[in-house]
Amino acid sequence: MRTPTLSFADGWRWTRDAFRLWRRAPALTAYVSFGYLLLLLLLSAVPLFGQFLAAVAMPILQMGVLAGMRAAERGLRPGPEVLFEGFKGPWQALAAVGALNFIANLLLLLVLSLTMGEMALFRPMVMQPEALDGAMAMGTAFDPMPILIFLLLSLPITAAYWFAPPLIAWHHVPWPKALFFSFYACLRNWAPLLAWTIAMALILTAAGVVVALLASLVHPMLFTVALFLLPLVFVPVLFAGYYRQVDELFLP
Repeated sequence: MRTPTLSFADGWRWTRDAFRLWRRAPALTAYVSFGYLLLLLLLSAVPLFGQFLAAVAMPILQMGVLAGMRAAERGLRPGPEVLFEGFKGPWQALAAVGALNFIANLLLLLVLSLTMGEMALFRPMVMQPEALDGAMAMGTAFDPMPILIFLLLSLPITAAYWFAPPLIAWHHVPWPKALFFSFYACLRNWAPLLAWTIAMALILTAAGVVVALLASLVHPMLFTVALFLLPLVFVPVLFAGYYRQVDELFLP
């Protein structure tokens, strides 16, 4: 499978195209995006095995999001069942990729926590808000470096997973090869992926600053309303940008 190498500027174009796709079908893109997140949240709430179930279901439901985005691009109006499009394909292979992604991240987390001692990676996650506030007031808040190290070392795992679900479901690539081609595509196109990440972070930051300023000048309630409305745009645009990446790097 041949993957094109795109430029840094293409990452900004993905962001622009994502907004266009959202404007074309705001209801559909919002439905598949938030439906996906809601289902993962419900699965993760299952006692004992919730996190693992959510990880296994993630690539399957992810294909429902991509199917919804593709329908929006083509001007189609699919029913609610589009969110479960992934179950119509090789869902077993998708589930295997989700399980491997979960296990790989868990092993990395355990290795780093044992290496750093005293479960440094877990302490920020289990600290109570009161304890965290007290630590910050005393100038002894947790060190974010362990988490940053984990995020950095998990990049290869993320790269191998990133495009694997659509390669398996849409291009019928066996899951071991899908992991390789996904990693290879991310490696060749790190520049546009970085540009897209920066663009989305800047948009979110700028929107937050503007809303905070308007709330201070107009009415504090505006900030509360914006906290509800902003995700309705930002989350679908985020997934639409991912769809544009899949569409350009792995043309059907």
